[in-house]
Amino acid sequence: MAIRIEMKSNKVISRFENDLMNKFKSKEYGRKHKRKDFRKDYPDSVFFFVKGKGKITAFGTFRRLTLEFKCKRYRIFGICNILTIQRGKGYGKILIKAMIKHLKRTGKTGLGFCISKNMKFYKKSGMSIKKEFIRRVVYKNPKGKLEPEKNADGFYYEGKDKLITKILSGKSIAYTDLKDW
Repeated sequence: MAIRIEMKSNKVISRFENDLMNKFKSKEYGRKHKRKDFRKDYPDSVFFFVKGKGKITAFGTFRRLTLEFKCKRYRIFGICNILTIQRGKGYGKILIKAMIKHLKRTGKTGLGFCISKNMKFYKKSGMSIKKEFIRRVVYKNPKGKLEPEKNADGFYYEGKDKLITKILSGKSIAYTDLKDW
């Protein structure tokens, strides 16, 4: 079976792909998922689609964002919208490996968050993990108010900037102005 990986910017995602991502995110997360127009709501993003037998079997997103850490700004990829449509067939692992390959090629850091039960999957797929990493990355809203998240572990690929090592080496917090990634 031929597996293909397609990478697309938010500007060229088809209506079908947008609807498919919303449909399967709603199935996975129920009422917690708010329908998105990924073309508009995820500016400057890169979407990955794994296709088997011509059908999308998994998808994920790199969302460009800036983290501020110790008064320095770092441009990284927020890893989000990871979902495998056909589970148990290795498509999720193929997706993560393709995303890591892109991170290696660009030298960028990639960082995502998820619940603890999913961490084993990310580690087996080639990501590094850190329990409760969300406590080290805080959303700063437009008024400057900090809004820390409570429970999420982190998975990441460290790029040339060595940002993750810097964050984990002390007690300082990194700040982002992007809440939903």
